[in-house]
Amino acid sequence: MLNELQIRNFALIEELELSFYSGFSVLSGETGAGKSIIIDALSLLLGARASSEMIRTGADSTRVSGSFSHNRISRRLVTEWGMLEGDELIIIREINLSGRNKCWINGRLATVGQLAELGSCLVDIVGQHDSQSLLDPHGHATLLDIYGGPEHLALLSKVNELATQWSDLRSELNRLHRDERERNRRIDLLSFQVEEIKKAALQPEEDENLTVERSRLANLDRIRQALHYVLDVMGETYGERESLLHSLSTMEAELRRASVLDSALQPLTQRYTALSLELHDVYGEFRDYLDGLPADSGRLNEIESRLNLIDGLKRKYGSTVEEIHVYLKEAEQELAALENATMRADGLEDESRKLYEMWLQEAAALTESRNRVSLSLEKQIERELADLSMGKTKFKVRFTPKTTESAVPGG
Repeated sequence: MLNELQIRNFALIEELELSFYSGFSVLSGETGAGKSIIIDALSLLLGARASSEMIRTGADSTRVSGSFSHNRISRRLVTEWGMLEGDELIIIREINLSGRNKCWINGRLATVGQLAELGSCLVDIVGQHDSQSLLDPHGHATLLDIYGGPEHLALLSKVNELATQWSDLRSELNRLHRDERERNRRIDLLSFQVEEIKKAALQPEEDENLTVERSRLANLDRIRQALHYVLDVMGETYGERESLLHSLSTMEAELRRASVLDSALQPLTQRYTALSLELHDVYGEFRDYLDGLPADSGRLNEIESRLNLIDGLKRKYGSTVEEIHVYLKEAEQELAALENATMRADGLEDESRKLYEMWLQEAAALTESRNRVSLSLEKQIERELADLSMGKTKFKVRFTPKTTESAVPGG
């Protein structure tokens, strides 16, 4: 049902807003008052052909907006299009001087075709030269199904569901069979990429660790020089110059003798002793670190070669080692799917045949139900016609069988 209609800069109308309520509404006026213009604006909103001549003189564009209450068909259509927003349906159409259209359904861009499809189930415009949806044979089955009630509609829904599943399967089959050569090319490419990444045997954070090690090896001489100097100062005695550790030990002995004479020095002496022991330990660790430095300069070349390999893989598969592993996993999954495409196609063929047979059974049941519903509809319409003094009028529903090798919605 139409709830509100807003018209701006359409023909002779500059600005108009109409609100409709439940029940019967009448727009009356003299010839030329603009009644037909309102109908034309509503037709435009529901997908009629547009023209820049509809724009009010002096304006840049025209805009028509409408608020509708959903019915079952409109709700289904809008849901399929992903445009359902609550119980209210808002349609907007705008035309500029260049003749370009902009359409929105519930705030989302739409096509004129969608407006026309939606409009056919929202409004019937009945006039001297306008057709009625009641006379459109394509809508007769829908009207009959609605008359059939919930049980009949549930059967129709089952037929449509099976048709959708069958169509999805056929689409996937077509995709699998569309271009076998392209699939084989993709398999070759993915096989090469998977083998290349696996052969590299990358470890987590390997590039970061290698970068640190490369920096250390590149500055190995400077590191050795610094350690030799520290170890020399700490542990070596030359002539009158005592080593740092020897001086520390001498100082420790002096403090111990002094603390015997003055107990107040004992806490400081203990702290000093701990520091001296720590420095002796650090001296040993420095020496071990120096001894552990690699003597083989070839390791630096190995690291450079490894980092170059990793950088090459990064340029192709990801900016980090982790991203390369993610790409490897996705490539393996796609490769497995492609290699199993033939087997998958055979399985889909079997599943498709089973779905088609199920659809045929449900469609046959739907046809039987429609025959029963049509008999009831014939009798009810003839009773209504009899009340209008047309008792001899006969109303018949006839079905034209369809031959199809495809499962289609509607039976």
